[in-house]
Amino acid sequence: MTEDRAKLDCLRCPSLCCKVAGYVEVSDVDINRLARHLGLTRREFVARHIVHTTRAGKRRIKTEFETCQFLDAKRRCTVYEARPTDCRGYFCWEAADPTLHRIAEFLQTPIRAQQEARSGSARTR
Repeated sequence: MTEDRAKLDCLRCPSLCCKVAGYVEVSDVDINRLARHLGLTRREFVARHIVHTTRAGKRRIKTEFETCQFLDAKRRCTVYEARPTDCRGYFCWEAADPTLHRIAEFLQTPIRAQQEARSGSARTR
């Protein structure tokens, strides 16, 4: 992380990480855990839920700018207890690219605070 970024309340975010944050790779352990959680065999899970396999053989359940297939209409992860390692370890405030964090921070900052910050920075110029 190149700059200090505050942790945000993920429940107040419109699930940006699940909608636009990139792809989600799954390991064999992830596949087994997800298949078991969904009541599927490993083969069934791979056939139904792997959306891309790279030339190096890495498997993905989410592509770059697509919404994750496991995100429901209420912005909740339907496989949260069994979510992949990529998801367990992702926090927008730790990502190398600050764009998603900035958008989430903007969406979580009350309008009044944004106006006050703008007027305060205008006075210091």
